[in-house]
Amino acid sequence: MAIRIVTMLATFAMLAGCASQPGDTGESKAGCDRRNYDEVTLQPGCTGYCTNQPCAISFRLPQSGGPFEIHNRAFMAGTGNNGETVYLGGYWLGSYIFKTTNAAGEELAPAYLTVSGDPANGK
Repeated sequence: MAIRIVTMLATFAMLAGCASQPGDTGESKAGCDRRNYDEVTLQPGCTGYCTNQPCAISFRLPQSGGPFEIHNRAFMAGTGNNGETVYLGGYWLGSYIFKTTNAAGEELAPAYLTVSGDPANGK
C-alpha cells in the first residue's frame, strides 16, 4: 500500500511539473504570451501555440547580454538588442524551434511554437 501511495505522489509531482510553463517566472517582464489566437510573443524558454494561420510572432529579448541573434532551424529569423521585442514575421502550419544566441555566442533556452488551423478560413 505504501508503495502505491509513493508511486501516486511521484506521478502527481511529474504531472505538476509538466503543467508549469517555462518563462512563467516572477521576473520583471511578463512570462510567455500564449494567447491561442493569431499572434504570440515568445522569449527564451517559452512555449507558444497559435490556432490561426498565419500566426504573427514577436520575440522578447533578455534585458542584458545582447546583441542577440534568433534562429529558426537553419536560417536567422531576427536580431535585436537588450530588452527589445522583435517582430519575426508570420508563421504557418507547423512546429518551430527558435534558438537565441547572445553576444558571447552562448545559446539561450529554446522557444517553441506550434501553429495549427486551416488557412482557408483562418481557423
